Amino acid sequence: MQTKAHPDSAINFKLRLMSVLLTGCAVGAYAPQVAAQDAPGEQAFEEADNAIVVSGIRATIQNSINTKRNSDEIVEALSADEIGDLPALSIGEAIETLTSAASHREQGGATEISLRGLGPFLGSTVVNGRSASNGSGDRSVNFSQFPSELFNRLEVYKTQSASMIEGGVAGQISLSTVRPVDYGKRLIQGELKVNYNPDNFDIDKDQRFQDFGYRGTVSYIDQFELGGGEVGISLGYSRNVSTNPEQEANVSGTVNFCKNDPTDRASGVFDDNNCNSAYDPTQDFVIAHNSYTLRQNITDDTRDSFFGSVQLKPNSDVDINMDFQYSKRLFREERSDLVFSEGRRIDGLGDANALDFPLMVSSSGALQQFTGETSVETNSEYLERDEEYYGGGLSVSVQATDRLKVSADLSYSQTQRIEESVQVRMRIRDQINLDGANTYPLSRESDGTTSNDRIETAYLIQQNGSQALNFVVQQFDVNNYGFFADNARTRYDLEQDRYNSIFAARADLEYELDGLFKTVELGGRFQELKYRDVPGAATGTSRNEITYSNAALAAANRACRTPFPESGFLSSVSSGNPLITNVDSAGNVISSTNTYATFDALCLVQSLEASNPSGTITFDENGVPSFPTGNFDSIQNNNVDEKTWAGYVQANFDSDLGALPLRGNVGLRVIKTKVDSSGFRGTLTSSTRPDGTLIITENQNSLTTVSGGGKYTEYLPSFNLTANLQPDLLARFAVFRALSRPDPSALGFGRSFNALLDDTVTSIADAVGTATASGNPFTDPLLSWNYDAALEWYPDKDSILAVGAYYKTFNGGFVNTSQTETFIVDGQALDTIVTTTNTNGETSSIYGFEVSAAHRFSYLPAPLDGLGFKVGYNYASSNFKFEDEDLGSSTLVAADGTVTRRIGVVPPAEIFGLSKHVLSAQVYYQLGGFDFQGVYKYRSRYFQQFVSTPGRLRFVDDTGVFEARISYKLNKNVRLSLEGLNLFNEPRVDYRPTIDDFASISSYGPRYYAGVRVKF
Repeated sequence: MQTKAHPDSAINFKLRLMSVLLTGCAVGAYAPQVAAQDAPGEQAFEEADNAIVVSGIRATIQNSINTKRNSDEIVEALSADEIGDLPALSIGEAIETLTSAASHREQGGATEISLRGLGPFLGSTVVNGRSASNGSGDRSVNFSQFPSELFNRLEVYKTQSASMIEGGVAGQISLSTVRPVDYGKRLIQGELKVNYNPDNFDIDKDQRFQDFGYRGTVSYIDQFELGGGEVGISLGYSRNVSTNPEQEANVSGTVNFCKNDPTDRASGVFDDNNCNSAYDPTQDFVIAHNSYTLRQNITDDTRDSFFGSVQLKPNSDVDINMDFQYSKRLFREERSDLVFSEGRRIDGLGDANALDFPLMVSSSGALQQFTGETSVETNSEYLERDEEYYGGGLSVSVQATDRLKVSADLSYSQTQRIEESVQVRMRIRDQINLDGANTYPLSRESDGTTSNDRIETAYLIQQNGSQALNFVVQQFDVNNYGFFADNARTRYDLEQDRYNSIFAARADLEYELDGLFKTVELGGRFQELKYRDVPGAATGTSRNEITYSNAALAAANRACRTPFPESGFLSSVSSGNPLITNVDSAGNVISSTNTYATFDALCLVQSLEASNPSGTITFDENGVPSFPTGNFDSIQNNNVDEKTWAGYVQANFDSDLGALPLRGNVGLRVIKTKVDSSGFRGTLTSSTRPDGTLIITENQNSLTTVSGGGKYTEYLPSFNLTANLQPDLLARFAVFRALSRPDPSALGFGRSFNALLDDTVTSIADAVGTATASGNPFTDPLLSWNYDAALEWYPDKDSILAVGAYYKTFNGGFVNTSQTETFIVDGQALDTIVTTTNTNGETSSIYGFEVSAAHRFSYLPAPLDGLGFKVGYNYASSNFKFEDEDLGSSTLVAADGTVTRRIGVVPPAEIFGLSKHVLSAQVYYQLGGFDFQGVYKYRSRYFQQFVSTPGRLRFVDDTGVFEARISYKLNKNVRLSLEGLNLFNEPRVDYRPTIDDFASISSYGPRYYAGVRVKF
């Protein structure tokens, strides 16, 4: 077996860069103490009401340092000005600049945030002190839906107190909108940014949705007298229209154990047919995937957001706040795929009928190079995703007496995400060419027999310096539109319909004391979370599947051809290697290309339906077809209702121990959670497509309800202590118990079968032999004891050097359990192996340290005295283990209750979202009205779960992104800005199920914004 080391040169470079930056932090922090004296140069000051006020990036860093210093918990913070001034597409992009925070990226933007290298599952987010719903099926917040310009405060709490809403082992992100009376002045502000995306201009002008994007925001804040009190209003609206073209190469997510035994010609690699062997961990093996795809995307993304609030203070003792947030996003995408659809037909080493590219396999079983015979397809797809969020609440605070403060809050938020798509697949078959006599040769299987609907192909996976997929085909022109002449399978799919709502009510008391404890707080909270989803792309419910006649296909093929949409496709990640090379029977190169035949998806479905009417499809005024709705019951449905009751008591202290000032809090939070989950079971029917693959449909009249769920009560004590060792030196210690609940989607009863997910299934045994469970309603939360210690030095208003360490010990882990369930298919009872994830009693731990540093070189001669930096670094390590549900270790429970342990063949992952290294480094410079900021953000490899199949391992490779921003204030009312994101076109690379088994690469390109802001 040949092996290849996983490339790590980029990782080494970035680790060296971290070392250099951290060394710079230490040097800067210990610079001459003249830095503590704020020389009144013009670069960082404005005059306001005859007072000198620090402004710009220097002011926002000062605010961050001041908030961190004064907090009783270990916290990072941003002010509203700082959020608006960062080169950020959203709140998520801004949070990434804080120490220990990192994002997961989709379509090139930050969507989920991890804290201290731990995934969003282990953190929590509150908006105005309340939990917020989302459309992803997890407990994270999709930060891309929130415009950063409409928030005025952001904090990341790394330690917790009893008064905080539970749910974040890693920490809690708190977002706050402005309270207009407290803001204290009138503001009318408008900002417009024009977006230029170079990759968008590589797309054919007639095919892209638009040339330029834009981002516009208007805000209004004012206060009015009302009787003896005051009322304030705050209104904000934002519209973001962007193009995010994406270039992809990917591998199907289903993995198969494939025995690599030259003596066995009946199964495994050396079988003529699909490589699919019985699982045997004692055998040499390769990990086989069903298909390999090149994908070109054209996108359009429109988001509208409205935030409003009213604050009423009838007198100094009463404070009433009402706020509302709304966000609506419409995302459209046109996909053009070239699919090598039979990736499990693998030639064994030494196969005489294969192309001259020997089998290469890593030590983990990952395929790195192989040959085989495959059908080739074009998939043309049009997709729409519509997501709508509502959130808001009412809070009242009353100073009842000189010592007693009473407050209450009611809130509600809901999100619904609907995704629909239409896809037309056209295959090669029988050497047909719609455009003439030129065809392609018969491929030969390992035993020498010919196949007239397959192409001899070599798959090169991240070879020869390429980060992507490269293919060598024998005498087949992928740009020949006429070859794709068979089996126009068209799918009108509801891809997903997810609904999530959260209702919460809380009441709190705070009483002022004398002595060591200054105040005591107590309160209670109730929350009800509802989650519902229906299966995406399931035949008979959320899918209308039609195979049109070949005569209709021929007409549609000719009518709907498009030039390949994008120049330079995947050139930034292929290292000069052509994506597809065409060779003759002797291996001589005929041609090479980075393009392939593409078609307009909406044109195809309109033409097919016109030529061969199905009678079931209609079109709207834009030519978009009708799709199934989510109003149906299914075996795959999930319906979860989670109720939580919580109560707490907390004492806050601020006193001296001798000459040592101490402050902090101690408290206990008690929570009780009950989960009610329901789903369906019923009988199934099988049918066969024209190409011989199976369709499994549910008999809707046979469905019966199944229900159940777990409940638990937990006690969460907390203690936070801050000691002022010196006027500029703080020591902190914290210990607390925390929990992270399973995602709502992981608490469902749904079941999915192979034939519902995999187009290559041809037998009933394969179709229902295994099933994927969408969740387990009885899963307990993940609980941890957490210990933090930190030392923070504040030599001046612009500088900080903080070093912290933390240790988290978990008294529960996750294990995969497989058990037998029986389903009725075509009237016969068939056993199905279903794997679910459960919490066990194993212990594990995470430890890490973090460094924060900021400094301004004010002691340098002008104009260098406007130079400064801010750096945050986090290291984390864990012995937590999570096994892959397909090829990892698991517990097997037989029908008679017998328990056995399956030995895994792929190593486990660490805890969800764990990155060993997270770095954010900023350099800034101010001179008069000129402001410059450069940001580098790095995150090392981490395990990112799939929402629909959480038991499958997926690793996102390390990523480093450079961003920069320049702004200039013409006067106190007008500011011009220029921003650049992902300046060096860093791609995202995924692996599954091992760290060297390529899964996908996505290239987004850089993005630029030019803007003007006007305020009064």
